[in-house]
Amino acid sequence: MEKYYLKTFGCKLNRADSDSYRKVLERFFVSSFEKEADLILINSCGVIDKTERKIIKCIREYKKEGKFVILTGCLPYITDKNLKKGVDEIIPIRDFKKLEETLERLAGEKGKKKPIFPKKISALIPLSQGCLGSCSYCGTKLARGKLESRNQEEVIEEIKTLLSGGCGEIQLTSQDLAVYGMERGKQELPELLSEIIKIEGKFKIRLGMTNPYYTEKILSSLLSLYESEKIYKYLHLPVQSGSEKILKSMKRRHGVGEFYKIADAFYSKFEDFLLATDVIVGFPGETEEDFKKTCKLIKEVKPHIVNITRFSPRKGTQAAKLKDMPEKIKKERSRDLCKITREMRLKENKKFIGKKYEVFISEEKKTGTKIARLPSYRALIVNEGKSGEFRKAFVTGCEHNYLKGKLL
Repeated sequence: MEKYYLKTFGCKLNRADSDSYRKVLERFFVSSFEKEADLILINSCGVIDKTERKIIKCIREYKKEGKFVILTGCLPYITDKNLKKGVDEIIPIRDFKKLEETLERLAGEKGKKKPIFPKKISALIPLSQGCLGSCSYCGTKLARGKLESRNQEEVIEEIKTLLSGGCGEIQLTSQDLAVYGMERGKQELPELLSEIIKIEGKFKIRLGMTNPYYTEKILSSLLSLYESEKIYKYLHLPVQSGSEKILKSMKRRHGVGEFYKIADAFYSKFEDFLLATDVIVGFPGETEEDFKKTCKLIKEVKPHIVNITRFSPRKGTQAAKLKDMPEKIKKERSRDLCKITREMRLKENKKFIGKKYEVFISEEKKTGTKIARLPSYRALIVNEGKSGEFRKAFVTGCEHNYLKGKLL
C-alpha cells in the first residue's frame, strides 16, 4: 500500500480540513489519481440526503475495487445508516492523532517520509468549528458541536507562513465567521481582520459564511474594514427564506429585516459588491405564498450567488419530525428560483463589459484558461497570465455565471 487519494464533499470548511488531513497523509503515502490509489480518505458531508447517497455509492465502488477506505467528516454523526460495515476505518472530525496512528499501522516505518507540499496560490484557513445557532434543520451542528475558535496569534502566524511561501489569496472559513471568538467572550472577527490587514505585502482576503444575526452586531466594524484593498468586496450571508414564518420554524435567529439592512449597507458603501446567499426551498410548512416571499426578496436584494437547496430531513434534527412535502413541489420551486437568479446574474454581468479592473489570477483550469478575481471576487475567465499574479484586465463578454476578458 503506497498511494492515497483524498475525496472531499461539502463546504469550504471541509476543504480546509482536507488540507490538514493531506499533511498527515503525505507523511506516509504518495498522492495519486483515484483509480491508482490503494487508500481512499473520504471527507464527508451530511447536509442533504442526495450527498449522502453519493458518498455511500463511492464507498461501495471503492470497496469493490479492493481499496482501503477511511471515512471522516460530518456524515457519520448525522446518518442513521451503519457506515462502519462499509468502510475500514472511521476517523472523528479533525482527529489527526487517530488518523496518524491508522496510517502508521498501514504503512509501517517504511512508509514514513518527509512531506512535499505544492506551493499554494490560494489557501483556506479555518477560524473555528461549531456554531452558536440552533437551526431546526441543521445536521452539521450535531457533527461539529459547540463553537471552538482558534487563537488569533496562531491564525496570523499561519497566514504569514503562507504569504512568505508565495500565497496571494487567503480564504477565511468556518460555519459562521461572525461568531469567531465568542466562546471567549466577544466577537473577535473585526479584531482579527484588522491584524491581518496590517501584514505587509500584496494579497487578498476572502471571508466565508457569516450569519445575519451576528453579522448585524459587527456591521459598522466590517464596513470600515472592507475599505481595505486587501479584502474582497464579497459577503456570504445565508438568508434561507424570505418568509418570517418559515424563518421562525427554521429557528433562525434573524428575520428578513436584518438581511435587507446588511445588504443595503454594503451595496450603498461599495460600487461593486458581490453578495452570496443560501436558500432552502420546500421546508415543511412552506406555502406557495411563503415561496413567493422568498422570490420577492431575491428579486429585490439581487444577490449575485444564490445557493439553492431542496429541504432534506436529517436524522436527529427537529425539522426531521415535521411533515415533509412532495419532492415534486420542491423541484418545481427550485427550478423557478434558479431561473430567476440565472436571468438576474446575466443582466448584472452585462454591466461589466468594457470596464477595466485589477485582478488576481487565482486558479488555472485543466483547459488552460485561468480564473481571475475582480476586487468583488467576481470570476473573470482569461487565457493569459500565471496563477498568483496581480494584473490589469479588460472585460470583453459574459455568461450568467462568469465574466470573459483579456489581460492588458
